[in-house]
Amino acid sequence: MTDNVVTRFFTAGEADDVPGAVACFADDGVWITWDGPEPGTTYRRDEIPGLLAGMIDTRKKFENQGVRIVYGEQLVAGDKIVLEYTLKSPDGSVLDRGVDIFTLRDGKIAVKDVFRKA
Repeated sequence: MTDNVVTRFFTAGEADDVPGAVACFADDGVWITWDGPEPGTTYRRDEIPGLLAGMIDTRKKFENQGVRIVYGEQLVAGDKIVLEYTLKSPDGSVLDRGVDIFTLRDGKIAVKDVFRKA
């Protein structure tokens, strides 16, 4: 992956470093999940640590079952970075896939918007 704030965000998350991952967000940054009433649910910066900690727990449960996340190449377009991901079972079949669209501002993540196909 390219060395940028999105790469640093994923590196911190994969190392279970919640404060390091959250530091990648702008002070007014938001994370919009795929599920919820809006559509999606918007988490403000002060809510992101709890969201991320829960996602790390889920990732660990998946890993214990042999399920893995495979990331595509980052696509950069202006202030946006698009990243495709696929969740694969131990036999390699696709369980889930989606796309994160990051909007950057001043070297930080202003918006992480998640789109998912299950």
